[in-house]
Amino acid sequence: MIRISRPANPPPPLDLANPDSAASRERKKILEHIAAHGAPPRGKNTFTAYKNTTIRDALRDLFHNKCAYCESRIAGAYDGDVEHYRPKGKVTDAEKAGVTHPGYWWLGMRWENLVLGCAHCNQTRHQIIFQDGMSEAQARALIEAGVTILVGKLDAFPTEDSKWVVLHTGDVATEKPLLLDPTSVDPMAHLEWVVNGDLSTVRPRNGSVVGRTSIEIFGLNRRRLTEDRMYHLRSLKRRGNEVVRLLNQATSAPDDAVAHANQAAALNQIELLKQDCADDQPFAALARAYVADLIRTIDSMR
Repeated sequence: MIRISRPANPPPPLDLANPDSAASRERKKILEHIAAHGAPPRGKNTFTAYKNTTIRDALRDLFHNKCAYCESRIAGAYDGDVEHYRPKGKVTDAEKAGVTHPGYWWLGMRWENLVLGCAHCNQTRHQIIFQDGMSEAQARALIEAGVTILVGKLDAFPTEDSKWVVLHTGDVATEKPLLLDPTSVDPMAHLEWVVNGDLSTVRPRNGSVVGRTSIEIFGLNRRRLTEDRMYHLRSLKRRGNEVVRLLNQATSAPDDAVAHANQAAALNQIELLKQDCADDQPFAALARAYVADLIRTIDSMR
């Protein structure tokens, strides 16, 4: 998960400043229903503005065709889920706390509440979950045992103090969410990527409760995702090891010309590694963590 800067201006269908936009008409209709019946309407046709294809396209561009949460590439065969950060229909965590919550219906058509998610992060599914510090042998044993945990966001929205804004007239900025929104918070402050273990897991940075909760609910250490990251990390490490080898050769080179050639080759490899850190690359946060670790290794060689 990486920080994403969301454009302030929404796509036209979600422009609430325009009274004729799909979002404005939808909001007006819901408010009229509340005035008549005392509650927002229910049903699959309540929220349609966000389903406009231009919204999905805008989110795919914004998140570089990746899941906002796990950074897996969303391929051409799968459009990805248009996900509501604050759930629009109901809030399961509020229900568990005994709080009656209609869902953040007033955010169902708001641009700033939408992200692009993969089905595994956004929907609830039983997954094999690897633990931080687990060895490959322990991971294999867990796979063989077939022990799974139900993870995925769906209607989850936990808060630090178990308090939620339940009315559309309230200010959601007063809430203390325990789930990361990469368009408003830098995930790096809460997540730490393991680059030197047997598995490519992610852990809370400095004990961050927001990091831990996000890892658990999004299932960021689920088996298939962790395996994909490990495959990517091994590729990064092969190039990183080549950098170290070239720099060692430069140190022991018989003359300056050979030393400079090895240094140039090492710098070229580092530049290639940095390309994997770009926003549009899958698992960019992991790549950035690995490159930072590699730079520390290089510094220690001086």
